Amino acid sequence: MKRLDVRASVQTFRLPETVAMPVAAAVPAVRGVWWLRYGRHAYTFLNFRTRQGVRFGIRHSAVIRPGLSRFKKNAAALSASWLGLLARRYHYDFNLLEEIMMMTVPHTVTPLGNGRFLVNLWSWFGYFDIDLPSRSVAYRFLDDCESDKVLGSGQWHDSSSGMLYGMTCSLKDSFARIAKPDMEVACTLFRRKPDASDSETVWQGPLADFMHELVVNRTGRYGVACELGMIRNARNEAVPSRVLIVDLTSGRHWRLDRFNVAAHAQFDPDDPDVVYFSNHNFQFVHSSLFALLKRASYGIRFEGPASVFKYRLTPDGPQEEGVFTRPDFFRLTNMHVFRHRGQKLLAAMGFPDEIFLADADTMEFVRKITIRDPKSVWHPGPSRPALIGTMVPTPDGEALLVHTTRSLQTADLATGRCETVLDHAFLHTCSNHMIAMSDTES
Repeated sequence: MKRLDVRASVQTFRLPETVAMPVAAAVPAVRGVWWLRYGRHAYTFLNFRTRQGVRFGIRHSAVIRPGLSRFKKNAAALSASWLGLLARRYHYDFNLLEEIMMMTVPHTVTPLGNGRFLVNLWSWFGYFDIDLPSRSVAYRFLDDCESDKVLGSGQWHDSSSGMLYGMTCSLKDSFARIAKPDMEVACTLFRRKPDASDSETVWQGPLADFMHELVVNRTGRYGVACELGMIRNARNEAVPSRVLIVDLTSGRHWRLDRFNVAAHAQFDPDDPDVVYFSNHNFQFVHSSLFALLKRASYGIRFEGPASVFKYRLTPDGPQEEGVFTRPDFFRLTNMHVFRHRGQKLLAAMGFPDEIFLADADTMEFVRKITIRDPKSVWHPGPSRPALIGTMVPTPDGEALLVHTTRSLQTADLATGRCETVLDHAFLHTCSNHMIAMSDTES
């Protein structure tokens, strides 16, 4: 990986006394400014024990510019000029602006320990390496020999071995897939030490583009990679998302084509061989430039209720064990499986303002929590329905941290009571994944 220096603004602030708890959190987002809702990348780190907050701000030009020449090179088959590329349509019928905005939006945070975090973009040529104690940011870029590849939306750090797992796919193949949605895209799963220049290939072969999630179970035996999907073929049928399961011990692998949009996976907190897959069941759609900049988010069309599937991984392949769904369950992004007072809960976001809770053992519905953005000095008037972007349980399983376009809140799982942590002066684009940790020393 190449290292590029990047300038970031650093803002510190205090958290309210009412939310003191032994928890730290990292929240990636795009934060609006007074004249534009799609303003700057904003990566916020919160220490609820010390009540300290730090926000790193990065200009969009610093995020996008270093990869533009690689983007154009890989899109050469579509057009040799920027004017020609501007006239093209891309994935989901996006225009060039929508395509680049999607590819460069921040998505996941990977903690490396000692206050160091990696922020992956949706599908770009690099990621940000943030050192919280030194308040520094570096841009880690794929080497020139890999200029035809883009990184997936997430990385996985194995704290026991110190290995960092990542994935890439061919951008040339991805552009070719626009015209041939059923074609497969060359992909690679790799692992390396975070600061090593060389990497080891874990798996390589044809799969898909927009690789979105990569998780490894705690025994180190199984790795799971998920495609975001949302593509339709020439018959206007949804092309199922591809899920790759690799036995890292035997080298065997399996592929699931079971879900419309299998964007995410999470291993069970108790059984390392049980994994949960999300089926978002929506598709991005092209929006007008005015609507895109006004909302700072993409248009979405739901294909029906979402679902969460439960699988057991075995040496002979994956076996389905259950599914959770409801007619009113339209999911946008996250799910988590965790223990709350002895019960194993599945928490999944429902669009736009609900969190569904299910028993992860039985996959049966428990209850819903509705999130509302409170009245504030920035947004006067009564409380209003929230647009949830991301949520995560606290390490003790007592509450959820919930990030909406207008606020960051805590939601008590026992009572459903919400407490405002941050009141956003400008809208946040936060369809991504924050993390919560018990390490509050960094």
